[in-house]
Amino acid sequence: MILKSYIIEQNIKSLESYQATIIYGENEGIKSDIKNQLKKNNNDAEIINLFQDEMINNKNILFNHVSNTSLFGNKKIIFLHEQTDKVLDQIIEILKIPDKEIKIYLFSNILEKKSKLRSLFEKDKKLATVACYMDTDRTLINYISTKLKEYRGVTPELINYIMLNSNLDRKVISSEISKIKLYFSEKTIEIKKVKDLLNIKYSLDFNKIRDASFLGDKLMVNKLLSEIDIQKEDSIFYVNSINSRTARLLEIKQINENMNNLEMTIDSFKTKIFWKDKPIYINQVNKWTKKKLRTIQKEVFNTELMIKKNSQIQSDLIIKDLLINICNKASNVA
Repeated sequence: MILKSYIIEQNIKSLESYQATIIYGENEGIKSDIKNQLKKNNNDAEIINLFQDEMINNKNILFNHVSNTSLFGNKKIIFLHEQTDKVLDQIIEILKIPDKEIKIYLFSNILEKKSKLRSLFEKDKKLATVACYMDTDRTLINYISTKLKEYRGVTPELINYIMLNSNLDRKVISSEISKIKLYFSEKTIEIKKVKDLLNIKYSLDFNKIRDASFLGDKLMVNKLLSEIDIQKEDSIFYVNSINSRTARLLEIKQINENMNNLEMTIDSFKTKIFWKDKPIYINQVNKWTKKKLRTIQKEVFNTELMIKKNSQIQSDLIIKDLLINICNKASNVA
């Protein structure tokens, strides 16, 4: 069964009628929003996260989680990350064990039409697929307006500022909106204070060190690490920025396998990459393999989990360690 992402965002409970759902595509922001809504709507359930590498290394791990009784009651939600056709046989076997108290949600990057996993979920009425395509300016405007609909002072200027400050990335926008809601508790937004709150200087500085890390430029990374001010309260913004760039590079690698022309691949994006950023993207793509990018995605996910679970953790140091690790992998040191 094929479902539209915007319909699911409006009514997340509609997924409950399906045994399993695969949520795929290049838009990490939409996938993150859907995942968060699922967690919120199932706060009484046991939540399990598994990655494809774990499933390949231990072919019984998914079966064991499905078979074992939940520690928190009867309800169990299983999130399967980075899924591809490599685990198709395991997924097919698990789907033979129907259990109304267990819901399985698979998350994948781009799945081509020839993907057997995608085909399985599209054709079976008990299963669902949700494609998450990149946002347009219009969808992001609607997204921000909806998230801030209960607030006064939401002007076109404010919306435009949030979009530009977040480089049109929904996941970053979501993080910025959370910051705005926390600050403007009386629900009246002042754009001057928003500009101070979001502080575009930090995002521009962080973009520099993020790009240098993905290029494997150790000298520049070391220089910027001594200059940049990593704000603990903005840790999730930094994580989202790294995750967004990782997903974008992986998308470019995948699309370019067919086009075999990096400039044409980049120009084909629905969300345009600024011309001045194209050389950076091209150089970064040439530094990375899909396998290494997926490794970084997993590390970013674990970093975000660690920061969210422990408010006392030195998140600024963790972010710096992550950047250094990315730089080392890009330069083939690690």
